[in-house]
Amino acid sequence: MDIYVAIIVQGLPVMLGKVVKYRYFRLEMNILIRYPAEKALQALGVYYIFTTQKAGERFQYQTFPATNLCLSIYRENEVLKKVSQTQNNCVVKPGGKVQSRLWGFHKQSFDVVVEGQMDQVCIIFQAGGLRKFTRIPYAELMDEGDVLDAMFGQKGNILVEQLYATGAVAGRQLLLDQFLPDALSENNRQQHLDHFLVQLQHHSSHSRVVAMAAAGNKDGSTLYRQFKQYVGQSPKEYLKVVRFRKALQALQQKKYASLTDLAYDLGYYDQSHFIRDFSLFSNYSPGLIHKIIAVVQEKLILIPAGKNA
Repeated sequence: MDIYVAIIVQGLPVMLGKVVKYRYFRLEMNILIRYPAEKALQALGVYYIFTTQKAGERFQYQTFPATNLCLSIYRENEVLKKVSQTQNNCVVKPGGKVQSRLWGFHKQSFDVVVEGQMDQVCIIFQAGGLRKFTRIPYAELMDEGDVLDAMFGQKGNILVEQLYATGAVAGRQLLLDQFLPDALSENNRQQHLDHFLVQLQHHSSHSRVVAMAAAGNKDGSTLYRQFKQYVGQSPKEYLKVVRFRKALQALQQKKYASLTDLAYDLGYYDQSHFIRDFSLFSNYSPGLIHKIIAVVQEKLILIPAGKNA
């Protein structure tokens, strides 16, 4: 299954089968989402995003906190990242060498500008999924300028060469489908953490974290340390993001009777707390967000530049 998207920065989406277009000054970014054929990868929720942009074009967008991780491979780009209490953005420019970066959790919206030519291959891992392939802690990988090299050494470098030796998406997907299952490590699997992640997906109350940890025969401090090391957030932070993404999806699909009902369904005490938390994550109110977001399936939710006015 795959979804092809041509995004032309700004404007209203026009559904054309599997194609969504946003018109603006003839600028275009092409995004192709594909899912692995390998069952081992399907079970982990892994999928791929192939993105290209032509020289002389510019695409700017804003995305939101999520629970997954994105391992991005850039063919020949300079990637400038600014993350602080007041800034959370990234600028991708032409030039530079092949590199790979890990994009992880954010506590606020993330602004991205792509200037000029770009050929990007992304591997999306669900929460905690990266540890199936490496023992390197999340925090260390976030600071790496070449994540594939850090995780897989020379094999990762060979993979990059092979990926960019072919321009065909089908060929690139096949390479990833062959490489990733072989890179899975049985030693890196922790079933108690997997079970805990599943439980958290179905609960919105942080008060149950300790109880669930005890049920899994893990004390709170041990689980907290392992969660932080392999997932990149504390259980409490993770729960907040899970709840935010559920709210975002409900708003986009209009699956709620009122904001008050939605707030209660998500475990908030009242509507005001829901609006406050939602605005902290997105910079927008729940009542406005569904009017300005662009959605590619439920995998990609973003705001193209010019839609946030």
